[in-house]
Amino acid sequence: MASHLMPEPQAVRAELERILASAPFATSHRSQRFLSYVVENSCEEAHESLKEYAIAVEVFERDPSYDPAIDATVRVEAGRLRARLREYYAGQGRNDTLVIDMPKGGYRVTFTEREVSGSAPAPADPQSVIAAAGQVPPSTVEIPAAPVQAPGILRRMLRWEVAAALVLCGFLGWALLGHSRHPRSAASAKAPIVLAVLPFSNQTGSDANNYVTDGLTDNLIRQLSELPRLHVMARTAVERASRQAVVSQLGVKVLLVGKLRRNSEGRLVLDSELSNANGTVLRSSQYMADESDMPSVQADIVQDVIQGLGIELNARQSAGAQKPITTSPAAFQAFLRGDSAARDMSPRGMHASLQNYEEAVRQDAQFALAYSAMANSHMLLGLYYEPPRDHMPLARQDAERALAIDPSLHEAHGTLGLIHLVYDWDYGAAETELSAADARESAIRALSCTAHLHLLGDREHMRHAEEDLHRMLEFDPHSPGLINELGCVSYYAGRYADSIRYYREAIAADPQAAVTYWGLGRSLAREGHYSEALETLRHFKAMNGFEPPIITAEIGYSEALSGDRKAALATVARLQQESATTYVDPYLIAVVYLGLKDYDNTYAWLNRGYTARSSFLIGIATDPRWAGSRSDPRFEEIWNRMTESSRHVAALSSPAGTTTVQ
Repeated sequence: MASHLMPEPQAVRAELERILASAPFATSHRSQRFLSYVVENSCEEAHESLKEYAIAVEVFERDPSYDPAIDATVRVEAGRLRARLREYYAGQGRNDTLVIDMPKGGYRVTFTEREVSGSAPAPADPQSVIAAAGQVPPSTVEIPAAPVQAPGILRRMLRWEVAAALVLCGFLGWALLGHSRHPRSAASAKAPIVLAVLPFSNQTGSDANNYVTDGLTDNLIRQLSELPRLHVMARTAVERASRQAVVSQLGVKVLLVGKLRRNSEGRLVLDSELSNANGTVLRSSQYMADESDMPSVQADIVQDVIQGLGIELNARQSAGAQKPITTSPAAFQAFLRGDSAARDMSPRGMHASLQNYEEAVRQDAQFALAYSAMANSHMLLGLYYEPPRDHMPLARQDAERALAIDPSLHEAHGTLGLIHLVYDWDYGAAETELSAADARESAIRALSCTAHLHLLGDREHMRHAEEDLHRMLEFDPHSPGLINELGCVSYYAGRYADSIRYYREAIAADPQAAVTYWGLGRSLAREGHYSEALETLRHFKAMNGFEPPIITAEIGYSEALSGDRKAALATVARLQQESATTYVDPYLIAVVYLGLKDYDNTYAWLNRGYTARSSFLIGIATDPRWAGSRSDPRFEEIWNRMTESSRHVAALSSPAGTTTVQ
């Protein structure tokens, strides 16, 4: 029996809190903001505030020039919100007596009170509850569209196509450009506060303490990014600008600065100051920063920011903000050292970070963030530097441990999703993980935006990817990594002139980024500019003194396309010689043979890539260079084996199996 009387405000607030804290919503800040906004305005009968334009501007911070005919952000997010509500009421909320829903056709929410017996099964979703009561015709319930059929191998590849399109470009960009934990936007309907954490300075006189200030800066950015109303600028953006430029060019309204020093007694002291852009001090504090106090110091700084800015938190948010990431001082110190080592994206830096993260979890077996960081380092080693079989199973194990302790960790979900995609070739599992992580948001802070965004949709999401990248550039306007991603989107969309322009802009910002030269070389080759492609690719070694295999292989591919068969074969020989001392992914050699139109060797090396579980192999689905090969039975055979392998992994990952597939 359902009724449609307006419930008491207290009941609405309580139900809203339950929904926002539930698994479908806990990691989705965009859906949290959206639902909170429409509930509040539905209760207040604020008709104008529930128009698409108002929601776009006030919730999703679109520019006042927002045109719903061009930008479908609100409609897309509304679909996701409705899906999350269905998931909630089918699971955690199946026994709730109050149902909140947002019927299709508008953005006003409805409230349905129902009687739920302890044994009776709950309706499958809020739409059915309301439809059964006569409020919404059954015809308005969303029904998934039937899948588009395609012949032969293209039908089986259809769901993978956009998923795999940009993953290699994107994640190489994140790894080789030097990742930073980009913050998530966590704005509410109230006016957002743009905050920059200036890198904390080490004034102790000892470089040995650099890891403390570096680690605190990164961890504060990470934690503050979770707070409502705060827009936290990326560290890379702040590091590239003076304090004055941070305010004048990046639109920062609040600054958090800190310095580590020793007092007259020789004890470590951390001074922090929260101030407005005009210099008005909002909060100034001093902490004893000895090793035993460090975990609580970070939590105290977060509390100072909350109080200094007058940020209102609900009970769940407040508990999260007050809780230190670990209660073990030794574990915290080891974690900071690991984060500092991980800033060096070389194999040496990754292995050093692993040693410190391992020490952190030895000191605190429940340190979820340390397990997540371990998974990250193993994944990077397996993606780009060393055999995937040596690291991906360990990365999976650590990510799963992290999520068993804290299911809300976005980075762990992202890492696990990537492993499912590039190592297991299991699109379904990857999509599940990255959806759980609310990938559009977590990508800003953690992994490659492009790969995440395109795991969740179809080709229409190319446009949404560009919108999100431009939005992210608001937090890091000159980021070579994000500009590189725009080049990557353009490459896979077939807009090579645009990709060339973006890649050149990214190289100007960071001439040491191998992946950007790689992308520019590929784009120039697609336009037939082989001489310029070769000049660009060879320039990387002239600038940086070394040449990674992805550059060498791309040189060989361009040599082959230009007709210089002898040079291309010499490049293959060089790659094979290098493989005796360093890991060279077999896929890269297959690419050179593809350029030579030597298809026997192309597929021989692709099969070696399959055996090695090449992280690049998924790229055959969408990289334009493979378009002419997809009708070859040998191509279909490799793809079928990848598909069968992913099903095998999925079966072993079921409750009756294990997750140690290698």
